[in-house]
Amino acid sequence: MLRTRHTFDGIALASHLQPIYSLPHQREVGYEALLRGEADGESSSRPLISPFELFAKAIVEGSVARLDRMSHAAHLASAASRLPDATWLFLNINPATFTAPGYAAELAALARERGLAPERIVIEVLESGGSQLDRIAHATRAYRAEGFLVAVDDFGAGHSNIDRLLTLKPDIVKLDRSLVRTQGAHLRDALLPKLVGLLHESGMFVVAEGIETEADLFLAARSNVDFVQGFLFGQPAPELPPRSEARPLFERTFDTLADVRRSERLASDLLLMPYRSRLTEAASRIAQGASTASACAALLALPCTVSSFFLDARGREFTPALPGAAAKAPSERFSPIADSSSGRWDNRDYFVEALATPERVFISAPYLSVTGTSLCVTLTVAVRRGAKVVVVGTDVDWRLLSGPAADIL
Repeated sequence: MLRTRHTFDGIALASHLQPIYSLPHQREVGYEALLRGEADGESSSRPLISPFELFAKAIVEGSVARLDRMSHAAHLASAASRLPDATWLFLNINPATFTAPGYAAELAALARERGLAPERIVIEVLESGGSQLDRIAHATRAYRAEGFLVAVDDFGAGHSNIDRLLTLKPDIVKLDRSLVRTQGAHLRDALLPKLVGLLHESGMFVVAEGIETEADLFLAARSNVDFVQGFLFGQPAPELPPRSEARPLFERTFDTLADVRRSERLASDLLLMPYRSRLTEAASRIAQGASTASACAALLALPCTVSSFFLDARGREFTPALPGAAAKAPSERFSPIADSSSGRWDNRDYFVEALATPERVFISAPYLSVTGTSLCVTLTVAVRRGAKVVVVGTDVDWRLLSGPAADIL
């Protein structure tokens, strides 16, 4: 093991590194420095002391700030000779140390002294709620001014809050392993990709921590995270693993994801084909002047059709919607939103996309109907009816339709 000259109460502090990989680049782009200790600083046969034990000792002694700063010195000294070119060093920092006046400049000076530019260092801080938001936001600006990147660690655990995150505006967000390893299908398959999308739109890179299996890696890739880290790629170690050793894992994951997406698209197209065909026929008949009821009779008779609706160019119903074979009786619980006839729907993607590409059927992703009755997919097509453009649409009960094909979808 590589020794350092930094000791804390007789414990030699050592730096172990765990690689962080970029999914699109399929290679290491950084290493998280993780603290370890040896009781006598000499015997390699003794078990290592974990950071939890070290900081527990420091809490009892009231010396957390001293240990935190010493750990940074140890990590920087160790990384100076080991960190590969064009990679980041991720440094964990206690919130109290992070917000200490002047520490950003002090740490930047120490990094430069060790031959590391602050621009190559990512400062990981735990955003744990409480009343420190203003101080953490101010400190984030100070570290950025010195050249550091700033990451929020363990987002999704404890008091994590999107509003606080958007106030801090870190460069990188590290998702807590609980988000990746959740057994809840809805969170795993639907919410996580949307969370990652929101963070991307807010200008942040995303790291998925706790990647332990190829299934975890697949979820991370499917959710479009930028970087991954975890035991699947090896334990933190004093020596760096051979670079690009994990490339075969990424290749398998991306190949599997491409196959799954092709299968899902094919299955979705096959399932929705009758509805798409009947909607096209119905819209054509409506354009020729047929009544909505007669034009949509075959579409409404399909087993998973919830309703057909008809919107003018401003997104308002110009004639009442018609119930289909899968229509449900209004629920008392959702009665305030059951009647959609007075609504305006021109802000919906299914309306915007249909109007932008007349006579082409647009198919939405599954979503909860605004009436609260079902998870549905909406198909729409814009056609000209006399002198006016209208949008003809149909809602399909997605759970009812996709249930038999669940293994594929």
